[in-house]
Amino acid sequence: MSTWNAETAEWYAAKYGEYATNRLAADAVDVAADAVIVDVGCGTGSALRRVAPRVPAGALIGVDPLPRMLEIARERAAQDPSGHRIEFREGPAEHLPLDDSSADIVFAFDSIDHWQDRAAGLREVCRVLRPGGRLVVVKDGGVPGGTAAKRAFLAELARSGLVVMREEDLAEGDVSCTMWVCGAV
Repeated sequence: MSTWNAETAEWYAAKYGEYATNRLAADAVDVAADAVIVDVGCGTGSALRRVAPRVPAGALIGVDPLPRMLEIARERAAQDPSGHRIEFREGPAEHLPLDDSSADIVFAFDSIDHWQDRAAGLREVCRVLRPGGRLVVVKDGGVPGGTAAKRAFLAELARSGLVVMREEDLAEGDVSCTMWVCGAV
């Protein structure tokens, strides 16, 4: 994330911090009231804030490598009725600050393409997922590069031990994204 710093965190928060894909995907994911949900590359925490009312007995953990982004996420969470229940931790996808088998659901909403080493990040996701856990990947506008790029992306998920259980295109107005719900093999 060499191009990401405090300045780009401010730019992202202003332009995309409450982007519709976070809301669309959070609303489309089935969650249990006691789920432990981790958002890798949580940005401003908008996806966790959106899902928080549906997870009153669970845990919500946002992970981001940028200290300034986490400050922004904490500021926005403080303004939200359920925001006090969200914990934010600093760390990259490749070294998640979480215990083994500690998460029911891991979100990667428009963040997976920003991971330094996607294969290492996916291994970390598999490490922290509980048996039966799910990774939910969202990409704004789908996989860029067409069919071959999508096949390569899906093959990378499979190599990591993840199987796509559901693929769904979500849209609202001129905003669209693709969501993949993956389970560990």
